[in-house]
This record gives sequence, structure tokens and C-alpha cells, in this order.
Amino acid sequence: MKDILIASVLVGVCGGLVGCGSLGSGGPDALPAALHERAVAVLRDAVENETEWVRVHAAEALVWNGYADEVRPVFLAEVDSAGPKHRIGVWRVLAQAAPNAEEREQYTARIRQAFLDKDGPDRLHAIETLGKLNDGERSDALAEAARGEDEFGAYARWVMANGGDAQDEAALVALVDSDDEGVRSTVGYALRFFDHVRPATLPALSRAVRNEPKDSPARNHLVSAWFVHCPEAQEKAARKRLLAYAGKGSTAERFEMCNALARRGDASDIAMLERLLGAADADVRIGAAHALLSIGARL
Repeated sequence: MKDILIASVLVGVCGGLVGCGSLGSGGPDALPAALHERAVAVLRDAVENETEWVRVHAAEALVWNGYADEVRPVFLAEVDSAGPKHRIGVWRVLAQAAPNAEEREQYTARIRQAFLDKDGPDRLHAIETLGKLNDGERSDALAEAARGEDEFGAYARWVMANGGDAQDEAALVALVDSDDEGVRSTVGYALRFFDHVRPATLPALSRAVRNEPKDSPARNHLVSAWFVHCPEAQEKAARKRLLAYAGKGSTAERFEMCNALARRGDASDIAMLERLLGAADADVRIGAAHALLSIGARL
């Protein structure tokens, strides 16, 4: 479901990008101070004034960029009051903002339980979130779901692949040849979150990008994943495909583009991302802020 068609977030312990930290612990980076503060202000404003999943996206970006202690009390206040579906987002933020492994597991366990409830209202949201949290805990229910070849099965294969087995990654990547564009999109979306993919995955991902129709909704996620993982020699061509979404993409497409740039963008992207801080869509502003802070921390 990709957070109601707007992706999220780069997860591992903290997305494999920037370590979790306390308020203001992001430290100095290569961004001008005013731009750094503007990006942080965009995220804070969204947490305060936006709703549900948009707030989740902004909160995650703050966590990934060193402001976990600022986010945690805000979402703790909602932990028992959030309704179905949105509660998964609240637990997801709190798992990532947790000060220790025990508290992280407390919220991850709630999400696993929501997945195990076959009649529950937010099972799809739960399995997607387990993928993002890099959770790889196996169960009979997960193995059963992973045998499916629909979007739910693709999410289950993502969680299985988080366990680190090459066969599980191959099972996820095999769905890139699905006739269902939603399934292909989910595979690309999942792979963008991986810290690394195996060499055997790269040819399949490259082929998928070449073969995906330009007007296909799946193309955005496949291009994003290819940009994050492609060999250095192909980065320039991958970047060109990705940046095509900067001016004419939908909110979801530009948000995904920004999340890919948070993983592999560089100083050449800063001017474009700064412009997107003024975008009309909150998720685009959030994605641009996250990318700017992540790039600044790498430079």
C-alpha cells in the first residue's frame, strides 16, 4: 500500500543512512546553516500541523537525521489512542525512535501481532512496516504469505529477505517479472530500502527498468531502486531517469525520488531539493528536507 501510495522512509535501525540521535545531535554538515534549519523546520511543522501518514513521514525523517528525542514524546502520547491502520505508523515511529533495543522490540512485536491477525483491519500496513523496520522474524504465517505472488506476497518476501538469506532475496526479485504492475512496483519499493543488494539482483533490476513502460506507475519505484544500487559506471544514466520526476512527477513520485536522493544524492542535487522545500505538497517538502539533511551529513 506504500503508506496510501506515498512511500516512506528508509529504515534499518534508522534507514541505513543516519544514526539515531538526540535532539539537535545531527551535528554540523556541509549545508549552509540557514538551509539546514529550514529543512528541520519543514519537518517540525509537518509533525505539528499535518495529519496521520504525512506526520509519520516527517517524524521518521526527524528520527533518521538525529532528532529522535524530540519525536518520541509526541508519538508516545498517541500510542494507545491511534485507530486501526494509523496505529501501525505510530508504532513504526516509536520503534525507530526507541532509546534501546528492548523498547524497539516492544513496538515491533505489536506490529507483528497485527500482521498475524488474519481478520485484522491493518494487516497489509503491518507487513509493509515490518519490511521497512528490517524485521526478519519468521513465522509459519509469514512463510505462507510469501508463497503468494500478489502485492501482499511481495511484502512478505521482503520481510523474509530481511533475514539475509540469498534465496529469500531471489524470491523477492523474481516477482519483478510479474504481469501485475502493483507487484513490480512493490519489488522496486522494497529494494530501495535495502542497504545493499546481491550482485545477482542487479541484472534483474536493470532489465526491469528498461522494460517497464514509461507511463507505468511501477517505473518510479524501479528507477528509484536502480539509482540507489546501480554500479558507479551507470549512476549518471540512472540519475537522469530519477530526476525526470523532479518537475513533472506526482506527489508520490517526487517523494520517492527524494528518498532515493537521501540514499545516494550529492551536492549537485542541493539546489533542486531546496526549491522543493517550497512545494505545495507536504510530502514533497518532507522528502526534500530529508534528502537535504542526509546529503549534508555525507558531504
